Amino acid sequence: MRKLVVLLLTLVALPLFASDFDKLVAGVVDAYGGEAGWKGARAIRQSGSVVTMAGKQGKMTRTWERGHKLHVEIVYADRTETRDVDGAQGTNNGKAVTGSQLDAMTMQWGRLAIPALLTEQKAHLRDLGEKEGLRLIEIPLTETLTITAAVDPKTFHIVRSASKGTGGGQTIEFVTEYSDIRKADGLLFAFSEESSAQGMKTATTTLTEVRVDR
Repeated sequence: MRKLVVLLLTLVALPLFASDFDKLVAGVVDAYGGEAGWKGARAIRQSGSVVTMAGKQGKMTRTWERGHKLHVEIVYADRTETRDVDGAQGTNNGKAVTGSQLDAMTMQWGRLAIPALLTEQKAHLRDLGEKEGLRLIEIPLTETLTITAAVDPKTFHIVRSASKGTGGGQTIEFVTEYSDIRKADGLLFAFSEESSAQGMKTATTTLTEVRVDR
């Protein structure tokens, strides 16, 4: 009987001893709509516009689905770009891609639903500590791909992500700055993204609509 009482007291006390890192992750997930909300999201459909650093403007639509599935279409005045990822396969304008191109598309898939990854990869997250007032959470995507989310500990908002790949003997890194963070269909999203690759600014993406399929 005494052992049973001790066991029950231990189980009750466990939440009290949750680590600071665990509380950080839970705070982010809660702020972005909760674990149940993200687990119930079957697909996320976004539309808006893209402006490249060269000044080209395009209309963008993209669909995120579980299982590393992503479709992106950007319609410029002179051409249309389409990118698709389905698990370990990807295409760019209908042509198969591998290596760093496929890695870049897989990392984009991960960036679009970081709170979902925080719930799915909970046991594999790494605490990278604090930098410039932001807490860093490393999330594994594959054996060679990771995403590091930079979190404002006051709001639990993800203000920046760094996607890194080390496959094929080279390191590629994409950084995205997030702003205009607000709710759509019960989940929190950044409606403005400033993107850079290998340290060079590449584009600004502005969302006008977000829909969540459940």
